[in-house]
Amino acid sequence: MEIIAIGGGSVGVGETESIDRELISLAKTDRPHALFIPTASGDAEEYSHEFMAAYERLGCTVEVLKLYSGDDPRRIESADLVYVGGGNTKAMIALWRDRGVDDLLREHLSKGKAAGGLSAGALCWFRVGNSDWPQYEGIPGVNTARLDCLGLVDLVLCPHTRDEGFRLAEFREMMKSERGPGIGLDDGCAIQISGNRYRILSSMEGSVAHRIEWIDGSLDERIVEPCAEFRPISQI
Repeated sequence: MEIIAIGGGSVGVGETESIDRELISLAKTDRPHALFIPTASGDAEEYSHEFMAAYERLGCTVEVLKLYSGDDPRRIESADLVYVGGGNTKAMIALWRDRGVDDLLREHLSKGKAAGGLSAGALCWFRVGNSDWPQYEGIPGVNTARLDCLGLVDLVLCPHTRDEGFRLAEFREMMKSERGPGIGLDDGCAIQISGNRYRILSSMEGSVAHRIEWIDGSLDERIVEPCAEFRPISQI
């Protein structure tokens, strides 16, 4: 399993470029076929064009899978790498399950192919996410909430921990009822999962990961700096 989950940033202006290059390198081919899945943004045209321009500039051929327009999700089968865009994680996962996209993504990863994404496209791979879906549903006074995701990585994840002022505090509170540790990612920071190993990547100065766990009612929180070496996931 090869996944790079990015906490946030703009692909179009190059804020995540060094991380994007790492994801592209996992395809292990000279001109990878990248498939962009913008379900979380409602298949937003401008976002899709932004991604296509960025990844074509980095040496990929790019297609877009527009599920709301009725595209066949089996196009995932021919992709060298899959990139999932940001937006409403809850609505995205619901549509994926209805269209069988979740199973196709599992199959994609089981073949050793690369996948990744940003914000919603980072959360989706994990067991549980701290998601801003309540804002999309117009729930007054609620910024984020717990969301069950695909469960391919047995961790809890939160994006935008530095760049959205409410995120880190709400993530800490959510983690009180979650087993094990959770990882928060600043914009420009990513966690790379390679089999049963992980490392933290950064494309923006000062971007880090935040490890949060409640142990016997006490908060254990620490910064996880970017590191070139992989470590066992069991040691997070």
